[in-house]
Amino acid sequence: MGAGLMGAGIAQVSAEKGYKVLLKDRDMEGVGRGEAYIGGNWEAKAKKKRMTNHQKCVAEANIVGLTDADKMWGKHFEGADMVIEAVFEDLSLKHKVIAQVEEHIPEHCVFATNTSAIPIRDIAE
Repeated sequence: MGAGLMGAGIAQVSAEKGYKVLLKDRDMEGVGRGEAYIGGNWEAKAKKKRMTNHQKCVAEANIVGLTDADKMWGKHFEGADMVIEAVFEDLSLKHKVIAQVEEHIPEHCVFATNTSAIPIRDIAE
């Protein structure tokens, strides 16, 4: 959840490790920035021979970009095993995102948050 610098970084590493990743942001502009950041990192790795073109293509295939406007975004989350929230450090936004996603994720899904300034206990309320 969140395709900014931190969310895109988490998505990149996860996709490189073979996980299927749903990169969701509020709009296509946000998703596009996240995908461009990830793509740029992979191009640099491939150029330095730290990643083959095949590995890059496989990792790219592991990421699906979604926005709030995608009417079916919730369906994608119904099979999620883990969700990592990485939206802006705004408590009300984090609460809104958590509430929206919890409507769709299965009971076994682990919901993690990425925060540096907001106490976890405040997010959990």
